[in-house]
Amino acid sequence: MEFGLKKCGILNLKRGKVARCEGIKLPHGEVLKEVEQEGYRYLGIIELDKIKESEMKERLIKEYKRRLRLILGSNLNGRNKITAMNTWGVAIFRYGAGILSWRVHELNSLDRKTRKIMRMHGAFHPKSDVDRLYLTRREGGRGLISM
Repeated sequence: MEFGLKKCGILNLKRGKVARCEGIKLPHGEVLKEVEQEGYRYLGIIELDKIKESEMKERLIKEYKRRLRLILGSNLNGRNKITAMNTWGVAIFRYGAGILSWRVHELNSLDRKTRKIMRMHGAFHPKSDVDRLYLTRREGGRGLISM
């Protein structure tokens, strides 16, 4: 069994600041390189600066909206659209939710944008009950997972 050393990298920190180094030479001749300038990636999210955190939030929101528009533009029925939104749309957000720190107003804003995109595509009536959208189907709702 071999490890994927192409994805591995080292990050040398001294007193909380990045210190540059040449890399580490392994016994079998390969060299572990230093991570890129922008930082290292964990689950596809750049993890070095707080500045990068806001950039990653923007990327996640942009990808979430893109997936949401693709799902709502498809010819699926209502139940399957909600299921697709839960499995494919909300999944991209949940992927980074444990790593990035989200504020309550950011999550509420994202929920509002979700409902707005749904209204634009005719999947949610403007005067419809918001709470019913997030209730499970067993309880008479539509079953969308809230942010």
